Amino acid sequence: MGRLQKLPPYLFAALDAAKRRARESGASVIDLGIGDPDRPTPAELIRVMTEAIADPACHRYPAQRGDADLKRAIAGWLRRRHGVEVDPSTQVLVLIGSKEGLAHLPVTCVQEGDNTLVPDIGYPVYAQATILAGGTPRTFRLRAANGFLPDLDEVAALMDDRTRLLFLNYPNNPTGATADQGFWRRAADLCARRGVTLVNDAAYLEMSLDGLPQPCLLGTADPARERVIELHSLSKMFNMTGWRVAFAVGHPELVEALGRVKDTMDSGVFTAIQRTAAYALGPDFDRLLAGVAEPYAARREKLVPRLAAAGYEVFPSRATFYVWCRIPGNEEAAAFCQRALSEIGVVVTPGTGFGSGGEGWFRLSLTASEVDLEEGARRLAGWT
Repeated sequence: MGRLQKLPPYLFAALDAAKRRARESGASVIDLGIGDPDRPTPAELIRVMTEAIADPACHRYPAQRGDADLKRAIAGWLRRRHGVEVDPSTQVLVLIGSKEGLAHLPVTCVQEGDNTLVPDIGYPVYAQATILAGGTPRTFRLRAANGFLPDLDEVAALMDDRTRLLFLNYPNNPTGATADQGFWRRAADLCARRGVTLVNDAAYLEMSLDGLPQPCLLGTADPARERVIELHSLSKMFNMTGWRVAFAVGHPELVEALGRVKDTMDSGVFTAIQRTAAYALGPDFDRLLAGVAEPYAARREKLVPRLAAAGYEVFPSRATFYVWCRIPGNEEAAAFCQRALSEIGVVVTPGTGFGSGGEGWFRLSLTASEVDLEEGARRLAGWT
């Protein structure tokens, strides 16, 4: 069997198809499925982008691994926000969205017979990218009883001399779970002992519901001497999912390897977008972020009590814009979510879309209007 044939169907492509069929049939659909911010990119960033687009210098090929000004802005942001010191020239790489970087990471180090460790439940790209690189994904469970953090002893038992990468994702999609500095230190120490590269998908790091910065891997591990790499994204920070700009930061050898893959795969991020990203991560970052992140906490505060009153168990979370709910009774996740769409016109994501460990759970997103969230909650509350 070829590598492409080994890939399972991509979860969100299937969700899009189901929504399209429902709407074509005339159904009134409330979409609480995919985490795509409903609010616009801040007007100030649109202004910066508009000015950059008008500059002919931006119309040429961009700096493939990242404009020097943007990489310096990233390094400055890490210093101010998370107390992390990195060399922008050797430890920072600009990405066409963090998904692109995550998908290319296995190409840098995985050969036939190698394996990576991926969370179950987790973002499907970690395992799928491993398969495309010729490796085997080995899964470890995230359990509610442990706050959806992995048992690192179980993770260690999966490691062997052909384990190349350990993928983690905190703050976590889909659960909203968070990791503290003690966890990051233990995970980094484990990987150092076993010669495994530790990866954190930090796409939701700035989606904090209490306004306080979440601990990150780089705030604990030293990216100059430890084989760690963390991927950050402006998609969620500033409602820029369609812009496709993110960055990887880590050990120089890891950043160089990923950069070499990108040299072959793409030609970099549009320069006007890079200029806008540099502005967003500059001195006005805190002010710009506040206007983006605050609504999600307010939406969650309204939605969760409604769901709890209707009998849904909701995992407590201080980060991301997702709500992770246990399905009442013993119904399978896929069947529950199919019924939700067909019977009440509400799109929610089955937990099994993130792995078998998500059975019995579903995810809904706060990236819908207040009107849609209220209507979705009303339909769900009156349904089961």
